[in-house]
Amino acid sequence: MPPNADDVRSQLDRLLASSAFASADRLSRFLRYVVERTLAGEGDRLKEYVIGLEVFDRGDQYDPRLDSIVRVEAGRLRAKVDDYYRGDGRDDDVIIRLRRGSYVPLFEQRQAPPSPLSSPDASTSKSTGKATGWRLALGIVAAGLLLLAVAAWRTGLWTPDAAPAPTITVAVLPFAHYSTHKGDQLLAARVTDGVTSELARNGALGVVSRTSALQFANAGRSLREVAQMLNADIVIEGSLVREGDRVRVEARLVHGRQDRKFWVQEFVGTVAEIPELQRRIATAAAAAAAAAATGTSRAASPRRPVSRRHPDGAFGERALPS
Repeated sequence: MPPNADDVRSQLDRLLASSAFASADRLSRFLRYVVERTLAGEGDRLKEYVIGLEVFDRGDQYDPRLDSIVRVEAGRLRAKVDDYYRGDGRDDDVIIRLRRGSYVPLFEQRQAPPSPLSSPDASTSKSTGKATGWRLALGIVAAGLLLLAVAAWRTGLWTPDAAPAPTITVAVLPFAHYSTHKGDQLLAARVTDGVTSELARNGALGVVSRTSALQFANAGRSLREVAQMLNADIVIEGSLVREGDRVRVEARLVHGRQDRKFWVQEFVGTVAEIPELQRRIATAAAAAAAAAATGTSRAASPRRPVSRRHPDGAFGERALPS
């Protein structure tokens, strides 16, 4: 049977008092919030937007598509809870689990080890009787589990309709610019913001918030470290050069864990075409990231140079060797 509410709260206090959460006040607040709401039968309210407002103090303008703070912190929280049960909590009777794709925790009672089976020299008649007994017991257990599942669903301990989280998370680092002109600096920031927003609107990828990624501008860290700290699978970086009214942007995708560049593409347009330029960069980067996830990244970034240009010559792009 699942543990009762008092046992769950006692386990929560034990978990938060462990060394894993010693200096993690925000994650402790996050875990206590989702556990208490679930015990109160409000598991169906544990959505990303609500958590952003009530746990992370985001304002009314909070948009989960542009600010991934809840998804990032949920990944960190899940890792800390798993570490606890692999270490200090490996023998605890009550288990609090955080599933991927849901903010509703599960509560489990650790099962006692099964009793030894009967000796092989038992008589045939006793074996037959025990087999029948086992079948009856299994039937009773199955019926009980079904009733427990229904009860858990009604009380909010289990919510089967939770939307799965995106399988790939990307972080867009501030695009570099090679100019001392303040206007070029603002233009690079504008392109970075636009690409981040377009990727978030895509919906197929998890996107680290612009605020979180901005702190790693010129941080002197390796991309592997940056990806780990942002909980990102892929890092998008780039550079911008302005030549009169023309803008040239080179975008690059890097595997976070491997710190290995696997896609590079150059985009060219006029200043007036910046919104279209941002959309093209985001679309191409999203396709390359999805291809990398399915093992077809080579097809997404061909080494043979390719160019496309409107009839008026105003816009173009080409793939570069990665």
